[in-house]
Parts: sequence; C-alpha cells; structure tokens
Amino acid sequence: MSTTDKRVRDYCLRTNIDLILIGIVVAGYSYPVDGATTENTTTVTHEESQAEVAVHAVFFPWFAQLLGIVVYYVLSRYARAIPFTAMMFLIGLAIGIAVELSPNETKNVAAASADIWMQIPGELLLMIFLPGLLYVDAYGIDVHLFFKSFSQVFVFAFPMVLAGTALTALVAYYIFPFQWPFDLCMTFGAILSATDPVAVAVLMNELGAPPRLRMHISGESLLNDGSAYVFFNIFRARFLYDLMIPDVGQNIGWGEGFKLFFQLSLGGVCIGTAFGIGTVLVLHMLKHRLSGEDSVNQVVLSISVAYLTFFSSELSGCSGIIGVLFLGLTVKALGENLINNTQLMTHFWEITEVLLNTLLFTLAGCVFGGMLVDSDKQHEGNEAIFEPQDWGYLFVLFLLLLAIRFFLIFAFYPLISVIGIGTSWQEAMFMSYSGLRGAVGLALALSLFAEVYEITSDAMYREFASKVFFFTGGIAMLTLIINAPTCAFVLKKLGLVTPTETRLKIMSKYRRRMIQHSLTEYVRLLADERFHDLDFTVVREHVPFLRDVTYEQLKAAVKRHEETTPPRSYKHPNLVNVLPYIYSRDEISEGEDRKAKKSRDGSICRRCNRKSLILVPRLPSVKKIPRNSARGSIWDLRKSEETKMEANEERLIFIKALRSAYHYLIEKGEVESRGFLPYSLFKSLDYALDKAARGQPLADWEALVAVSNSISSHVTMVLLRVKRVFRLSSISINEFHAELEHFGTLFLVQEVLAFIKAHEIAEKAFKDLSQGDGNGELTQAENIVLQESVHQIRLAEQAFDEFDEKEVQQIKSHYACNIILSRAAAYYERLSLQGLMSEREAGEFLEEVEQNILHTKECLDSSHAGELSEGHKLKMIPDDDWSPLHLRQRMAENVNEVKKDIDEI
Repeated sequence: MSTTDKRVRDYCLRTNIDLILIGIVVAGYSYPVDGATTENTTTVTHEESQAEVAVHAVFFPWFAQLLGIVVYYVLSRYARAIPFTAMMFLIGLAIGIAVELSPNETKNVAAASADIWMQIPGELLLMIFLPGLLYVDAYGIDVHLFFKSFSQVFVFAFPMVLAGTALTALVAYYIFPFQWPFDLCMTFGAILSATDPVAVAVLMNELGAPPRLRMHISGESLLNDGSAYVFFNIFRARFLYDLMIPDVGQNIGWGEGFKLFFQLSLGGVCIGTAFGIGTVLVLHMLKHRLSGEDSVNQVVLSISVAYLTFFSSELSGCSGIIGVLFLGLTVKALGENLINNTQLMTHFWEITEVLLNTLLFTLAGCVFGGMLVDSDKQHEGNEAIFEPQDWGYLFVLFLLLLAIRFFLIFAFYPLISVIGIGTSWQEAMFMSYSGLRGAVGLALALSLFAEVYEITSDAMYREFASKVFFFTGGIAMLTLIINAPTCAFVLKKLGLVTPTETRLKIMSKYRRRMIQHSLTEYVRLLADERFHDLDFTVVREHVPFLRDVTYEQLKAAVKRHEETTPPRSYKHPNLVNVLPYIYSRDEISEGEDRKAKKSRDGSICRRCNRKSLILVPRLPSVKKIPRNSARGSIWDLRKSEETKMEANEERLIFIKALRSAYHYLIEKGEVESRGFLPYSLFKSLDYALDKAARGQPLADWEALVAVSNSISSHVTMVLLRVKRVFRLSSISINEFHAELEHFGTLFLVQEVLAFIKAHEIAEKAFKDLSQGDGNGELTQAENIVLQESVHQIRLAEQAFDEFDEKEVQQIKSHYACNIILSRAAAYYERLSLQGLMSEREAGEFLEEVEQNILHTKECLDSSHAGELSEGHKLKMIPDDDWSPLHLRQRMAENVNEVKKDIDEI
C-alpha cells in the first residue's frame, strides 16, 4: 500500500468519513420514489407524475456538489496530482452504472433524479452549462494581451480549428470501422477541436509560466470554443438532415455554409458586444460603491446577461458561445473599473465555475456509465453498442489527436512566431502537448447524444450518437489523467519555468524582508503590555526563521518600530527575555541545556508525543471571578433620564465598535477566523447587545464566560463519552482531566488577550469619534460607557489570578508565535496578490507556515531548549550604549527576589 493510500485510509478511520458517505448514499438510494409503479400500486395522474419529476430533479445536482466537496478535500490533501474533473467523471460513471442497473419498478429518489438529468434535452444542456463557463473564461482574460496577440489567437481559433476538424474527421471516416456519415465525422471533429485549459491554466499560474504562453493557451481556448461551436452547428444540421425527419436538420451547401458561418460568428460578435455595452451602462448606474445592495445587483446583472446573451444569440440564429465570449470581453475591457466590489464579483464567478464543472463532469460520467450498461444489456441480443475493440480505437484516437495537434501547431509555427506577440519553439511544444479536452466538448457531445435519442428511435443513428459521446468522454478522460498531471514535468523540461539565478536572488531577498517584517512584528508584540513577558525560547522553537536573528537585526527592528509608531502611541518593547539569547548564543552552558531538557521531559511534556483529544477547553466559572463595586458605583449615581438614554445609545455604539475590533483582530491574524474562540467572542456581544438594549450596563465579559462555560460543559461530556465508548485505556482519567484543565487555561488566556485588545481598540475609536467635533471633552454618557469598559477589562485581568504565572507566560508565548506566523503568511500572500511571486512560490512557504502553526498548537512543553536562569540572563545582557540600562536593573531586581524566596524556604 502506498503512503498516500495509507494516509487516506487512516484519515477515514479517524473521522469515520467513509461511514458518513456510505450512510448518505444508502439513505438516498434506499428512499423509495412515491410514484414508482408496481403491481400493488395505483396509477398516478399525469400532473402528479410531472410534479414528482420536478421535485426529484433537484436532488442530483446538489448531491453531485456534496460529492465534489469530499473529492476536493481528499485530492487536495493526499493526491494533488489527480485532476478533480477526472475524478468527478469516474464517480459519475459509477452513479450511471448504478442507476441503469436499478429496476424501474423500485427506483428511488437518487436514482430517479440522476435518470432525469441523464435524459435532459441537448439544447437545455447547452443552455445550463455553456453561458456560465464561457463568461468565466472571457472575463478572466487579460484584455490588453488578448488584443495584442489577437492575430495569433485568430489563427489558432479559425484556420487551425477547421484544419483540425477536417483531419479528425478523416481519422473517423477512414480508420474507424463504424461507417459514420462524413457529416457526422465532421461534427465529431468539431467537438474534439474545443480545448479546455482549466487544469493547465491553474498549473501555469502556480508555476509562474511566462505570460505570453498563458495568453496563447487561454486565448486559443476562448476563441476556438466559439469557432468549434460554429462548425458543430453547421455539420450537425447536415447530419440531422440525413435522418429524413421533417423540420429536423438542414441541407447546407458550400455557399450557404459560408453564409451560415459568417452569420453565426459575426452575428454572435455583434449581439455579444451590444449586450456588453448595455451591461457597462447599467454597471455605471449602479455606482454606489459603499452600497452593498448595488454590489450584489452588479453580480446578479453579470450572470443574467450571460444567459440572456446566449439565449438571444441562439434565438437569432447566431452563435451563443461567441456572443457570450464577446460579452465578457466587452465588460472586462470597458466595465472592469465600474465594478464596486471586484472581490465579490470574482468569488461569485469562481463559485459558479466550480458548481458547473462539478455537475457537468458528474453528469457526463453518468451518461457514459449508462451507455456501458446499455451496451452490455444489448450484447445479450447480439446488438452491442460498444465492442472490446472500441477501447483500442479510443487509445488510437488519443495518439492520433496528439499527433494532429503537434502537426498543426508546427505547420502554422512560421506564421505565429512572427505575428502578434510572437512565440518560441518551446512554447509551441507545450501548446501541442497541453491541448486538453473538457467542458465545452463534453457539453456538445452530450447535447448531440440527447438530441438524437429524442428525435429518433432508429438504432443505427442512436448507436452513432452513443459512440460519438463515448469517444469524446474517453478522450476528455485520457487528456485529464495523462496530459494534465504531466504538464508540470513538460514545462520544467522545456525550461519554461526553471528558476533562473536572478529569480533565486529575488526570492532570497523576499525572504530576508519577510524576516525583517516578522521581527518587527515580534518587537511590536513586546511593546504590548499583554505580551511584555514573552519567552524567547518558545519563539525560537516555533518560528524557525527567527532562530538566527542577530543583535544588529534586533536593533534595526526596534528602530523601525519606533519610526513607524506615532510618538504619542510609542511604547518601548520589553527586551528582558530576548537580549540574553540573541547577544551571545554561544555562551549558553551545557548545564543550562541539560536543565532545560530535564524540565521538558516532565509529566506535561510526555503528553506532547500523542495527539490531544481535547478540542474545546473548560473554563473556570464566572462566579469565581471577584466582583468589585465599580459597576454599582457607576449606576448608583443620580443621573437624569436624558443621560441614561444617551448612555444607552452610546453603549450600543460601543458594542458595534467591539465587533469591528474583533474583525480587525481576525484580519491581523491575532484571532483565528474559525473555531470556538471567534464564536464565543461574537456570541458574547450578542448577549451584551440584548442587555444593553434593555438599558443594562455593559457586561460582555460575563456573557463571554457564560458562553465559554456552556460550550465547554457540553464538549467535556461528549469527550468523556468518547473515552468510555472507545475505551481509550492508554489515557488515564487523571491525565484526561489534566489535559482538559490545560486547554481550559489555554482557551481562557486567548480569550482574555483578545478581549482586552478589542476593548482597547474600541475605546480608542470611541474616544476619537467622540472628541472629533473639536470640543475635546467627553460627555457624561460617554464617560459612563468608557468606565464600564474599564471595569470589564479588570474582570478579565482578574481571571489570570487563578492560574500559574509561568503557565500563562508559556501560553502567551505560544499564542504570540501563532500571531507572528500568521502575519508572515499574510506578507507572502500580499506578494502573491501583487504579482511579485507565483502561487507555487508563495504556496511552498505557506505550507511551511501552516505546519509550524499546527506544531505550535499541539505543543504542551512547559519549557524549551536553551532556557536560561535569571542570573545567567543578567550576565548575557549586553553592556553597550544601545541596550537600555533599566533592563539590567530589572534583571537584578528579579534575581534578588529569587534569592529572598530561597532564603525564606
């Protein structure tokens, strides 16, 4: 068994995800269809049957999305080389086989739903999938480079597509023994001429391929989808005319064929451009950038016009694909700067693309699997649709298509290398190899298959359509599982993404700047009173790139912190626990190392070798927190009703400021965006808001502790039951409770740190807003709210009194490591978004940071290697003009206190 298979198996065993999936599938397949007819059931009316069909059709697309999420998770963690769409095609194939094998009399909801989708008419299939997928491709292209390379892209899309269609048709006509009509062969060639660069485009972005190569591949795919659809419509009409069915197909001659070509292509360009200009005008009208509703309606507008453009073009006898393509290009060129929220627009279309691709490849697999079963059923009557040799012809076709693409690219190479933005032979080689087939080709083949089965019962023509879809689906599968995973290797071998010496120097420079940035962030944390006593041995252990920081680099970071901080807000960082380790690392005695190692090998550290079971800690009860009379003294004052009402309004404003402060901490990486910590923080504000709305004073700390205790009590009960059910005898009950207590402390410390910082941020914003009118004085109501906030901070700080100071210091230090690592990751993400690094370059570092964060969270060490005693730290403090003298004084005071404690003992 391979390492990947073992990891997947272990993951399934740990999470029971296999049982969950099996349960979902079994539940769906075992639920009977109410309208299924048996000998003991009565016949339902036609209207009731139609209603049932409509209801059952909803199940399949969303079940496919659920399967897609599971497939994405497994592939992204354990098998990145396998293309997502290929795996969804295989899963769809299994579903299609299961649907066809299930008897009609006992067909359940899941099988009935899939069966409905497998019988959707061809035109409806094109209408569902193509507009969304094509608009994504058109809107995501670099318009400047596209028009600059338009002459090359035009050659790729029209002359080369027509030549490829003809050569593929000759293969089907002369090599295949199926005796297809030549018009069907040309239709088949047009279907296989549409390339799909999705998998390759993602790969090139990750590896940082040249922009010219990315434009050639994406631009070719963009236009050859349109040209292939034009040729598909022409030759499909000729093929359907051979069926001799009235009002089906059209006998198109050469002259009429050229006329229809220009009508489809130029008509689509005009309609798409007209819709695009209209869309730009509406985008201009929805110009309230601060209005969320305007931004949402802009997104709704984009998807609406995409589908309406396709429908209008088809209704007018033009190409819907070309119409949508030029719609997207027009909006991108003229309306991109009119979009209020570009992130919202981008994310919406990314989601749409995932939904459509997942459903399309799953549905194609279902149809493919259904045809295989139908073929086996008919084989018993000696009328098999697919013979064993068909699989051999599929591989022959794959090799011939690859040869045809190489031939066409290099046949046109003398022309495309001197026009537009030019190209190189290495780029031509990669373009030849990366011509994948995918979404558009599958959609066209599906539509032809569905249309033929709908309009005729002739077994011969149905067999023709089935074989066309079989070969199209097979070619799409082979290119996805052979070409796509090996494209990275081909790119590197051709030297298209090989990092040059200059690039390596740039990456090294970025890393040095990241270290400077992280060190400055560390210094800022040391200037924060919440983190003034951080243990540098913890930081050195869990933030690898700060291990070799020099004394001069620290001085520079302190100077940057001073220069970038407003003088009024500047606080000197506490370097007591940093300088002794940085100034002279080599002077640490071996005895200190042994002492630290011995401390780490204690009872707490022994638990570090196994994974913790505790996910949510239990917090100390709020009743144990001492309550002084500060709040009572505030509200015992005699105040007018007007002041009380004003205080109520100011209190509601302050709670909103707290919510904004928590979001700010999440954005800055100080609070995780997911998990129980942000949930408890925001939930406490909901309870505090309810009390404030009733005129009661600010009480978000009490609410926070109540929420945390509610969560921890339920989680503790669940964990105890898990221990009992699974008989985790390797963990004693004492260790279990000790670990629970440790994580309770960890969770509380993190809550207190976030709570205090959020109140400080909210207080500053509240004061700045209140004093911004030029008066400079706070009203009585504003002072009341600020005093309540101070009281809440005191309650939070008093929670620390219940825990060991050393334990709190270690938790703070680990928490600070997470903050530093998160901000370092954000630094690289910014470089990637700015285009200074490729996704692959940034991704490698982000994976490293993710592992360091995970290791920091799982660490339970009470001390780390190289920890110095207070006396030894005093000796290591540098005696120079820069190091503050108060450091030595503070260290000396600490040593004297330790000596007094020893004397007393």
